[in-house]
Amino acid sequence: MMDPLDNIAIEEVEMPNGRKNEYLLVFLLAFVGYLASLDSMLLMPLINDVIKTFKVSAVESTLLISAYSIMAFISGILSASIMDLFDRKKLLIFTFIGFTIGTILCGFAYNFYLFVLYRGITGIFGGIIGGVTTSIVSDIIPYERRATAISIISLSFAVAAITGIPFGLLIAGEYDIQMTFKILAGISVLTTFALIFWIPPVRDHLKDVTHSKFQFTYAKQIFKDANQLRALLLAFLLVFGHQVVITFIVPYFENNIGFDEHVKSLMYAVGGIATVIVSPFIGKICDKKGNLPSFIVLLLLSFIPIWISTNVQHINLYMAFGVCILFFVFAAGRIIPAYTIMTAATTPEKRGGFMSMRSAFLELGSGVAAVVCGLVVSITPQGKVENFNHVGYISILSGIVCIFIALRIKIVSNK
Repeated sequence: MMDPLDNIAIEEVEMPNGRKNEYLLVFLLAFVGYLASLDSMLLMPLINDVIKTFKVSAVESTLLISAYSIMAFISGILSASIMDLFDRKKLLIFTFIGFTIGTILCGFAYNFYLFVLYRGITGIFGGIIGGVTTSIVSDIIPYERRATAISIISLSFAVAAITGIPFGLLIAGEYDIQMTFKILAGISVLTTFALIFWIPPVRDHLKDVTHSKFQFTYAKQIFKDANQLRALLLAFLLVFGHQVVITFIVPYFENNIGFDEHVKSLMYAVGGIATVIVSPFIGKICDKKGNLPSFIVLLLLSFIPIWISTNVQHINLYMAFGVCILFFVFAAGRIIPAYTIMTAATTPEKRGGFMSMRSAFLELGSGVAAVVCGLVVSITPQGKVENFNHVGYISILSGIVCIFIALRIKIVSNK
């Protein structure tokens, strides 16, 4: 009987020491994405702790999130022109080492403005990781079955929510915010050695690349290509619509509805577990039914938990967990077909640079969403979050725009 994991191992690639376990490569890259996702999202459920620890306002607290995202956007733009000029393995290892150093610095930041600076340094490297990992998967897995592999990669967010977020909340509660980054840095150091040992060279794309000059003109080429520009705009709005809600959803449920910290951690865990279970099935459905129709259906379904979670005033625990599960599942589910559509908006020899740009726009969407949310909502002296329903309307509106953009993206490569 065929191992279910063979569905992911589309083409066997010779691994170090004679191994032919392509699916292990996918899961290792997913773990790298897990660490990057955990690092970037860790401060979101800790916004209340940030405000209390550093005695800053709601808008100032979002600087820790936006500093990472904006620097990730800038690095993604600047690196796009050279992404396809190197072996993707070497590029991944270099960026992951930089990411690890930035995380170590965050573990020793006890001044708010130093913390913001170190988050920016981490973002410089963290913003490139997503593009490199997706490019490696896209170079190996054929388009017609790529959604299945990308569904595994996209699980990094859900797994981070299941294990990392509750653990981070626990550690921050027992020790401090910085301890969570110290532990994350230690795990990242060990992961670096795994990347060196397990990831094979990925350089087939170099056959069609000219190495004569290092010209930072790729961004200009993309902005002249309407199809790629639409794909980038889709990436920006998709993450913006999600992050504008999630930035202050924990303070809202904690301060307005009255859920304590233990319930908060459990909600993240339950939502993440549900996403891990459902995401592979969503990937298979997208491969079978088509990515575009699947994306539209999942996006429309995601509006339901978004509206409920941003407008509810009183809700019992069971209903809250149900809304949380729907929020996580549909948020992650709509990303799977959207990412697959984006990978096919360019040719393989340009995919690394495009994925770097895509990661940059994802980070920009996250940073802009944090700032917008901080400007729209306000926190009363009693700790209540006001105007949170407005960010729900903003999220739904951005989702509607996403549908029209996705309909106009052309598939230019099935490889």
